[in-house]
Amino acid sequence: MFLKLLDKEDTIYLRNQLANKKFVDGKKTQAISKLYDIKQNKETIVPERVRKHLIDLLYNNSYIDSVYCPNRVSVNFYNRYTEGDFYDYHIDSFKASPKSNNVFYDYGFSINLNDDYEGGEFIIKTEAGEIGTQLQAGQAAIFPIIFPHKVGKVTKGVRENIIGWFSSNVSYEQFFILKHLQESAMTLTKLMKEECSGEYGYDATAEIYNELLLNNTLVQNYLKKLWGK
Repeated sequence: MFLKLLDKEDTIYLRNQLANKKFVDGKKTQAISKLYDIKQNKETIVPERVRKHLIDLLYNNSYIDSVYCPNRVSVNFYNRYTEGDFYDYHIDSFKASPKSNNVFYDYGFSINLNDDYEGGEFIIKTEAGEIGTQLQAGQAAIFPIIFPHKVGKVTKGVRENIIGWFSSNVSYEQFFILKHLQESAMTLTKLMKEECSGEYGYDATAEIYNELLLNNTLVQNYLKKLWGK
């Protein structure tokens, strides 16, 4: 899932907050790097004020709340990829930390802070094949943590992103149901707005769309309550 998470102001704020941070070699956070050259980038820990800002954004995003129902969010690393840097296919750790008890993540996310670079595509390997894109500034990729994923080699410029993980109140099967309900709600909202802006305004057709939207929302809210939201 690729979605717009940050507006221009948020992106500028985060880049300013992260300016002049000291980086370490990304290989130090990837144990497999001892076996082969899987990763070449620079990383640093996200400061607390940035972490809290992003966690608030994630919790308050209506799409993420409606579809993923997050209950524990972790924002960890700010990454920088310069020309020639990459991160080959890997799977993130399911467990929050070696010392945590029964705290496991369900989804990973990568949020881009810029798009003035070339290469560096974010690619996810799913059952249906590879899906990926060069993320735009403020765009996030959200993916099940069981999926292998990679960052292609940057060929020009510098790629900046923040990564993290979250656990969810719903299973993958429940997620797909909520996802389709949310997309139906978005489509109905669009159709109703188009109908209301037409020649006849709020007519019988718009009323039908509104009734369907209300029923859709009722089912969404019931399922979220039923499944533990």
